[in-house]
This record gives sequence, C-alpha cells and structure tokens, in this order.
Amino acid sequence: MPTKKRISVPGAIVHIMVRGINGMEIFTDDSDRCYYLELFTKSIEATGYLCYAWVLMSTHSHFVVRCSEKPLSELMRMLNSQYAKYFNKKNNRHGYVFQDRFKSIITQDQKYLESLIRYVHLNPLRARVCETLKVLDTYPWCGHSVLLGNSFQPFQTTKSVLHRFGTDINSGIKKYQEYMAEGSLAEKNGDGIIESIRRSNKGIEKKNEKPCWVIGDRDFVLSVMKKNEKRLHRSIALREAWPLENVLSKLADIAGVKPELIKEVSRLSKSSECKKKFAFISCRILGFPVSEVAKCIGVTGPSVSWLIKEGKKIVKKSEINKFTILPPG
Repeated sequence: MPTKKRISVPGAIVHIMVRGINGMEIFTDDSDRCYYLELFTKSIEATGYLCYAWVLMSTHSHFVVRCSEKPLSELMRMLNSQYAKYFNKKNNRHGYVFQDRFKSIITQDQKYLESLIRYVHLNPLRARVCETLKVLDTYPWCGHSVLLGNSFQPFQTTKSVLHRFGTDINSGIKKYQEYMAEGSLAEKNGDGIIESIRRSNKGIEKKNEKPCWVIGDRDFVLSVMKKNEKRLHRSIALREAWPLENVLSKLADIAGVKPELIKEVSRLSKSSECKKKFAFISCRILGFPVSEVAKCIGVTGPSVSWLIKEGKKIVKKSEINKFTILPPG
C-alpha cells in the first residue's frame, strides 16, 4: 500500500521520530551517538532548520524542529542514509537500519510547542535511563542539558526557547526547570498533545489510514493543509512547465554544449557539469523521481544520487531561478 505524501510547510514546527527496524538498537555506544549528532549538525546547517528539542534513545530518536523553505526530507535524507552506512559497516551487517520512513507531525506553535519540548526531553526519565530529573540535568544525549547550559550542541537553538519561559536567559532557565518538574503530573492527568503523539507513533503511515499529521485547533489544521496543498500544486505546475528534456536543453544552452552530449559518458568538463546540475535541479528543485531522471540520461539510480550531491556544490542560484518562476495565469 502506498505511503502518503509528506506534509511540508515553511516555518512550521515539526516533531520527528526515527525508529530502528523491528525495535533494533540503533545506538550501541557513545561513538554512535556522537557520529549521529555530527551528521545532524551538518543537516541543520545545510537546510537552515532550527532545532528546539531532541533526544537519542537506544532504539529511536526524537527531534523538534522549525522548517525552512527546504523540504523536511532533505533534512533527514543525508542523516539517515549516512548513518545507516556507518552502522552497517561498523557492525558487519547488511539491510535496513530504520523502520519505514521517519514520522513527522506538524504542531501548532502558540499552543503546543512547550508541551512538545517537555515530552521529548522527558523521554530518558520516562524510560528510566535517568532515574531523576537531577540526573537528566547533565545527561548528554538530550537537549534538556543544553537548555540548562550543562552541555553544548551546535545544532540546538536555546535562546528563543528559553525566552518562551522567561524575559531573560536566567529567568527562562528557572521557569523551564519548573515546567519540566511539572511534566510527570501533566502526563498523568492526560495531556492532550501527549495522547496525540502516542497515537501517531503507532503503526505505519499508509495512504488510507488516518494518523495524526497535524496537532492544533481546527483553524490551524485547515491552514496547514491549505498551505501544503498550494505547495504541492506549485510543484506539479513546475514539473509540467519544465519536462526533463526541456531542463536538459536549457542547461545545455546555458553551457553552450549539445544536449545529447550530456547523456553520453563524457569527460568534457561542461558536459559533466551539466549532468550534475541537471540531476540536482530535476530531483531537488522540481521534484522528479530519481528513477525518471536516471532513465532520461541513461544512468542508474545510485549514479543519480551521486550526481545530485555533486550538482549541489556547483549549481548557481541564478541557474536554479530559471526553473522556479512560473508564467502568470
């Protein structure tokens, strides 16, 4: 059964959960955790996302992020693929490391962000990895200790989070600690967002199922769905305006080479550069499937993935803009 299209809205707060396949441990020691966070730092820097909360558990991880203009899949793609390669090589194994796709829930900022941060940061306490809140205060694999100033991670945004709790950093830390101390009681009394998150984390996202994609009041949910639909329509319109052969011809024209040379195995620098730019623009900007791009230029899927990575390094913003402006009407 096909999966649903990922909802992506710039500026939205999203709770992301990544789980090991069949409940497998994905972090076996601190070196695993360090490498995973190094990759996440690179992903945050590359996409311009903000991270407000996070935690690494043995079998899964949680992140609370604010989206940029770039799609959520771009944040997670390199992180999970690179870590899976590292994990399999280290443990002399083959196959999938993560369960299905990562799960993501868009959350209403004004009403639920604080509860979501607390839910994520209380995971080690809930799982008895940390026996007390005092132990959690210095636990290095959770954003809680970073907010308190007891540890540091370059990818984590702290000031804007603490200003949600107090007028300055010191008062923010104090109020945040009080809010965390009230967390267990709030969950026992049935915090609405906690139940919504737990429901969404069960099962697999399928096309005809109704998992919780968005948490918030009715107006917020409708607004998110409308914005997402508008982005999807624009994406479709761009692909209709720029079929793959037209993208190829345009890039060839800009570079001053023949389009057929781009499809051939060539060491000519201009042709090689065009092929890389073509893969990046077609897949990452216009949203064409890797399989279609591979068929168009006569290469394999893994080759397209490599071309995308190289194309990102050399493509100019002015070149990208030529494919992202729709005619009026």
